[in-house]
Amino acid sequence: MNGTAAPAGIVITELSGIETGDGPLRGLRLAVKDNIDVAGAPTTGGSRIFGHEPALATAPTVAALATAGARPVAKVNLHEFAYGVSSDNPWHGRVPNPRFPDRIPGGSSGGSAAAIAAGIAELALGTDTAGSIRIPAACTGVVGLRPRNGSLDLAGVQPLCPSFDTVGPMAASVSLVAEAWRALSEGASSPGGPLARAGAAGGRQGDLAGGGGRAPLRVGVCGDPDPAALGILEGLGVQTVRVELPLDEIEAAFWPAFRAEIARAHQATYPRLAGEYDPNVAAKLAGTQGIPLERYRASRERLAALRERLLGEWRRLGAVAVVSPVLGIPLPRVGEREEDYRDLLGLYAVPASALDLAALAVGDLQIMARSEREALDLGIALERAGLTPVAPRLG
Repeated sequence: MNGTAAPAGIVITELSGIETGDGPLRGLRLAVKDNIDVAGAPTTGGSRIFGHEPALATAPTVAALATAGARPVAKVNLHEFAYGVSSDNPWHGRVPNPRFPDRIPGGSSGGSAAAIAAGIAELALGTDTAGSIRIPAACTGVVGLRPRNGSLDLAGVQPLCPSFDTVGPMAASVSLVAEAWRALSEGASSPGGPLARAGAAGGRQGDLAGGGGRAPLRVGVCGDPDPAALGILEGLGVQTVRVELPLDEIEAAFWPAFRAEIARAHQATYPRLAGEYDPNVAAKLAGTQGIPLERYRASRERLAALRERLLGEWRRLGAVAVVSPVLGIPLPRVGEREEDYRDLLGLYAVPASALDLAALAVGDLQIMARSEREALDLGIALERAGLTPVAPRLG
């Protein structure tokens, strides 16, 4: 890591000597969340239960970035087993927030976000099941992409909730996240549509504003996103329309399926090794037990119906994306109890996970879209027009 000592609590294992390619990410340092395998290094999942033997193979997501030239330099800390939003880890240290030292870094990919914010790496990989890339991106002022389920090969990634688990890139800018996504997806989501072209024109009212008989693009607005970001959208000629997400209904449908899958993912170690878990995580696992198949199936069916309803509303409004905050409350202080804020912190992050949407966090601004390309295109247009990662509210 260029001989610079990393702040305590971020790095679990330093990496070196990994072969890389000569691609567009050449020379960029890569931090890997420690629930993703790198051959020869342990994968702890942020726990003391796993990581006693090194991984035998490198996860395809890591390999794709290394082939594109990124150099893995560290396995980084997380909320134990990726199940929490504080990244306060009793075994590997509390992850700091380099931008706001008296506040939490978010989670569960807190170490990935902190590695970017602290300058340990230019790129990071995180996982996102219910907001775990976007929440720490918002808390630390970086950028992170949650791809849709099934977009990438999750081999070599410790499962939390397999139907909702995703892996995505994090960086200090949308453009670098887009480069990483291009490498991860082999160009399938290379940004280059009308949104990106308009942004390349210097943020002027180009393709976004319509013209030539075409209607201007429309973007939904949910919650109270940053006014400056909305001003940049308007400057690009985008029409905004108010969108209300049924947040309570989405969460009520989501949590039974989420918890049922987590219980099955941990059934080999919980409750048998309950005393070896972080007590914070063990308490959550206790709440996942006993969800029957019928309730799980009903939860998945409700989510599918909600997704169709939401996308139908977007089509009716002509919205190509929806912007919102990521965080539902001001950024909590270090030392506050996670159970007191965890549900509200990711209030606006859960819908994209529950309804299988792509979602890009530019700090505390979230762009939800039907595809990664649509989210990245709008993010690039905004960035080229002057948007930087939106700071979280501190309260």
